[in-house]
Amino acid sequence: MPDHSIGPVLTLLAAQITDPQFNGGGLALVGAMVAAIRRKHAIGGWLFYFFCQVLLGLGLIFATTQWKLYLPRAWSEPGAYVLYTLSNMPRVVLLLEIAVVSMALVRTREWRWVSGLRYALITYAFVTVVKLLVDIFHFPEAVTRDTLSLAFPLVWVVYFQVSIRVRRVFLEKSW
Repeated sequence: MPDHSIGPVLTLLAAQITDPQFNGGGLALVGAMVAAIRRKHAIGGWLFYFFCQVLLGLGLIFATTQWKLYLPRAWSEPGAYVLYTLSNMPRVVLLLEIAVVSMALVRTREWRWVSGLRYALITYAFVTVVKLLVDIFHFPEAVTRDTLSLAFPLVWVVYFQVSIRVRRVFLEKSW
């Protein structure tokens, strides 16, 4: 007779609800819904979703990063520690920079911040490619995740280049 108990299912669900990555997906969905509702506002639609994604990503990085790996004593091999730190820390710093530039852009609505944001996104993409090369040879378990994370800067740099909303809100000031 098959076991129809829901105990294991509830245990799995409870574990996922406390997982920041799982909650991040739910929060991204909420951000997308708010972006859709705000689509008529200057900071609405995809532009609003970008800002949500940056802040959510920053929060998830700070919540899920194993900060102890940035300490040399966590590593038995000094070379692996150096490679790990040099390939990971720049992305954390760049995402923080993207968040700061994004906040300045929303606050001032000046075009110069759009240019700065594009450069920061391009730099983030470049650093991610370098990280992927390090991962391929030294941290293969991170290759899939980091390959997927390359979509973030590439999609958004294109958006900030071609978006009519971005041009009208920040350059023409006509939204």
